[in-house]
Amino acid sequence: MNKYQSSRRSFIYLGAVIAAGSTLPILASEPTLPPTAKQAEGPFFPKHTQIDKDADMTKVADGAGHALGEPLLVSGRIFDTNGNPVANAIIDIWQSDSNGRYLHEYAPESSPLDENFQYWAKIKSGADGSYSVKTIKPNKYSAMGDWVRPPHIHFRVAKKGMRELTTQMYFANEALNELDKLYLEVPKKARASITVEVNDGKSNFDIVLALV
Repeated sequence: MNKYQSSRRSFIYLGAVIAAGSTLPILASEPTLPPTAKQAEGPFFPKHTQIDKDADMTKVADGAGHALGEPLLVSGRIFDTNGNPVANAIIDIWQSDSNGRYLHEYAPESSPLDENFQYWAKIKSGADGSYSVKTIKPNKYSAMGDWVRPPHIHFRVAKKGMRELTTQMYFANEALNELDKLYLEVPKKARASITVEVNDGKSNFDIVLALV
């Protein structure tokens, strides 16, 4: 077996281990997973705490209605660069509503806030690194001048012993992606790590954290 065939088989094995959710140790000789691409936090990270930060952003505590917009279930798993699942990672998720507005004092007041949308969730990954959040697909919005940001969702993931990651999740086939300054800052080969497909109202977004 030549070197190429051996490396290729190791890569296929790593993919199979992750797909199966195995916790078997990864041999040092096997390839590692590249960390998820970093992105700017942006100016609208929530500044004021809120009581309701659970995994269902489509409604608020004691609220009678549901958020406007296209329902979206985002789920995935948190891994380290060796392919091991990361349990109990703290995940902050924040985004705009269906009108492209954030719940933030500096956000442009171009549209009314959706009183039934949560805007911010703070959850933990499970024992197998899994997480899931029920939300809506955010809308585009004007950022500065003629710069219009594509729909995206912000993530900040932290776990002791790993590098904290702040990134943004984008949606495939959005024309504005190819015009967005922040999206284009990411090397082309790394953009797949922050771009997801939507199928039947569901998206999978796996996140890889670098070790300290």
